Amino acid sequence: MGSNKSGFENENKLITYLNNKKVKELNQNLKQFIYFLFDNINEESKIKTLEGKKGQKPDITIIINNDIKRISIKKGSGNSVHQEKIEVFTKFLSSINIPNDIINELLMFHWGDGTCDGTGEKRILGKKYEQTYPDKIDKINLEFNKEANKKKFINRFIIQGKSEEYDLIDALYHGNVEEGHWASKDEIINYFVDNEFKSNSIHFGSLTYQVWNRCLNLNPKMEERRYVMQVKWGSLLKDLIIIERNRKVGK
Repeated sequence: MGSNKSGFENENKLITYLNNKKVKELNQNLKQFIYFLFDNINEESKIKTLEGKKGQKPDITIIINNDIKRISIKKGSGNSVHQEKIEVFTKFLSSINIPNDIINELLMFHWGDGTCDGTGEKRILGKKYEQTYPDKIDKINLEFNKEANKKKFINRFIIQGKSEEYDLIDALYHGNVEEGHWASKDEIINYFVDNEFKSNSIHFGSLTYQVWNRCLNLNPKMEERRYVMQVKWGSLLKDLIIIERNRKVGK
């Protein structure tokens, strides 16, 4: 993905702040988060934190009394939560039995040049494609947002990533040391499964699909980005607040 210097700095600040502290030494925000994550702890419990494994979804690991919790950290808006080469992603789609005609429709959108392999001469914006072929976008979304498929997408994009050997996250935290919002892995899955999401774009619940760079000006320095898909969670903070609100009322 593109530069994420600010995100890395935020993760490091969280790691540094939490590491080797007792629960009672935390600010109110992170104390609430720690109590949300762990059972059977108290004010004297000591916290250890580590960086997550490179390329995997958990950004930090929090350990108390040998109980391990892996956390994905986000901040700001317009969060990009996943990225991979389109050829890898289409293989994944085949592996979960997405029909070939749907995969081809996705490829037509991805390349935006009238072909399924990116060899067309005229490229158009994604928004232009969506406006011109709304029926094709609807067809893709109908398949992608079936409950069984949606769970598999959420696992790949948010919970675990591209390999079954990767660590899963236990929770997602959006914010910094002073202020944050969060949800557990199960809360995220249930939120996506239990709610209907409408969009004129290709989407997986409230996640949206895009090309990293369509390279409309044929700039050779950007051409490689055309081969990469991204998934964005533009409503991440809003969705977390909804999850927290439902948690408080017992839904």
